[in-house]
Amino acid sequence: MRAAIRGAGVVGPFGCGLAGLAEAIGRLPATDAGAGAGLTAETGMLDRMIPPRTLRRVEHYGRMAILAAHLAIEDAGLAGAVPGDTGLVVATGMGPTANTLDRQPVDIPLADLALSPILFSNSVQNAAAAHISMLLGMRGPSLSINQYELGVPLAFQAALDWLEEGRTGTVLVGCVDGFSTALHEEALRCGGADAVSVGEGSAFFVLTADEAGSGAHPIVEAVRTGGPGPSLERPVADALVLRNGVRPTDAPGDERCLSGVYGSFPTSMGMDVAAAVILLRAGGLPGIQWPAAGRRGRVCCLKEGESGDRGAVVLGRG
Repeated sequence: MRAAIRGAGVVGPFGCGLAGLAEAIGRLPATDAGAGAGLTAETGMLDRMIPPRTLRRVEHYGRMAILAAHLAIEDAGLAGAVPGDTGLVVATGMGPTANTLDRQPVDIPLADLALSPILFSNSVQNAAAAHISMLLGMRGPSLSINQYELGVPLAFQAALDWLEEGRTGTVLVGCVDGFSTALHEEALRCGGADAVSVGEGSAFFVLTADEAGSGAHPIVEAVRTGGPGPSLERPVADALVLRNGVRPTDAPGDERCLSGVYGSFPTSMGMDVAAAVILLRAGGLPGIQWPAAGRRGRVCCLKEGESGDRGAVVLGRG
């Protein structure tokens, strides 16, 4: 099953939108800050899209997802015209758990007396999907995937399955994770100066079936997941590989790692998919020469988990 990516939206430490991501990639390796200060995102643009009163009960985690989803819809030319049966798939590694942990006081009994019920509604894993579907009036199928390392390829696979089954003609698929002080301190403790800064962000994509092969949009050609072994080391031999989860200097050969732009967080692979969309639309990015000899205009976003499991999302030209 092939799917066309009609629109993409991102928010992260680099700013908002594909243009901000492309500009930050062009500044690499200057943006590769190692494990110093954490990399956080700003969502002020959202207040110009949605009345602030509507968002008064939405915390930072949900705001990032809503903003990226709206940017993807605008990029797809569907602002104000999202099909009612649009499906929604949201991947997250930590969910809003990080926000809860960072605010957890040492004295639990005293904290219980001051907890707001709004804190609970924003602490469940599907909070982002709920906010997006309500604000956009989406009545199609909705799924939240909570998988620490390979949530992004699993989300894309679910979206492809829905399109192939005919459950919906359009799927909004994306990912979101928030910055956690606890994760940042653990990264400093374990990796020291060699660790990648902990970041945060959200990336969303509008997918439709591409049975006709119109060639107007980047295409999701394949999604692959599997356990340890050589089969997913380079799943597409003729593709440019964007490898997630390593430091830029550790990416072998002609592979690239963009972690210096957005930092390290469970679903940061979604940022690589957004970078692949930019590459396929523009034919290149500063510092990334593409396509090179022997490549047929494909980008493979690849991630390897700590347990050795691997996931890949392969994109190509239509």
